[in-house]
Amino acid sequence: MTSTADAPTRPLRRDAARNRRALLDAGREVFAARGLEATLDEIAHHAGVGVGTAYRHFANKQELAAAIFKDDFEQLVESARAALEVEDPWQALTGFIESTVAKQADDRGLHELMTAGAMNEQPMQVDGKLETIREALFEPVAALMERAKKSGCLRQDASPTDLAAILLMMGSTFTVSEAVSRPVWKRYLRLLLDGLRCTGCATLPEDALDVDELDLALAVVKKH
Repeated sequence: MTSTADAPTRPLRRDAARNRRALLDAGREVFAARGLEATLDEIAHHAGVGVGTAYRHFANKQELAAAIFKDDFEQLVESARAALEVEDPWQALTGFIESTVAKQADDRGLHELMTAGAMNEQPMQVDGKLETIREALFEPVAALMERAKKSGCLRQDASPTDLAAILLMMGSTFTVSEAVSRPVWKRYLRLLLDGLRCTGCATLPEDALDVDELDLALAVVKKH
């Protein structure tokens, strides 16, 4: 069965284009506030259009999320690549992490997609290929970390999967920030980033997660 994403591109009628735009705008607001548990029916209601109209434009909420977050994902990849041009390796790495976390703090849906890889085990579509955002970001992020290690500012036992774990842990601080109505997540992010510095500290007691272990950890956290 051909989905709306695979159908031939043709101009939309003015009212259809308006409804699609309303669904995209509503989806961004609802996913940002409620995360990926939000339904397409809820988004249609928020957009002020009928449920049938929503399903004529998007087969399911995964397809809508892909349309909403595709640009965000591409921008994150480009930001990681641009960070490689920053002269100071530590500022390059931490600046990228801080900007990425800031985006997630304002958008629960984006955070869930980045830390869970997909909703309902269906990966996001990026550049026409089924791949998770972790895979799209891995190369530039690994390069940022390697450059920081060579400069002596990043501890040698740090791994790209450690950054994924940091993003995962930040989710709890977003909830705290909402509860107290101030961005205390910035404090906890700084504490975590300082732990990555090469400051003569002892070797970490456990190896970094490998990719399979990371997938398992993300799945467990998502379940709970």
